[in-house]
Amino acid sequence: MNRSLLAIGIAILLEAGSMGAQVSPAASVYRSQYGELRAKATRLLESSRASRSNKLALQEEGFALAKLAHRLQEEAGRDNLERLKRGPSSDKTLLLVAQACIALDFMLTAIDNYLDTGDLAFVQLLARQAIALMDATEQFL
Repeated sequence: MNRSLLAIGIAILLEAGSMGAQVSPAASVYRSQYGELRAKATRLLESSRASRSNKLALQEEGFALAKLAHRLQEEAGRDNLERLKRGPSSDKTLLLVAQACIALDFMLTAIDNYLDTGDLAFVQLLARQAIALMDATEQFL
């Protein structure tokens, strides 16, 4: 009897969690990974502004971060699609992480273009716009 009550209690908790009221554990991990990528990209932006003398190393770092951002966007989207297959609603956090990764990629592209050309418009205008978009997206996270 106690086991059946425990099983019913667990089922109720799982059902309540699947209603979208809480952030899933997977979404929390993606959110954390995105935060780490954004911090690294912000440091790359500052390093790029400080000195272009090691531009190849900076570009390689930016390329690696872009690959990670693409992978995170893809995995968040895939997990959200799997969630839709199991139930009626998307995970808002997964969607927002995927969206923020697009803005992060835009910022990394602007940094790379600045390193290529030396034109400050890429980091003063475009990278700042990407940061503003990431900030706006994170308000919902």
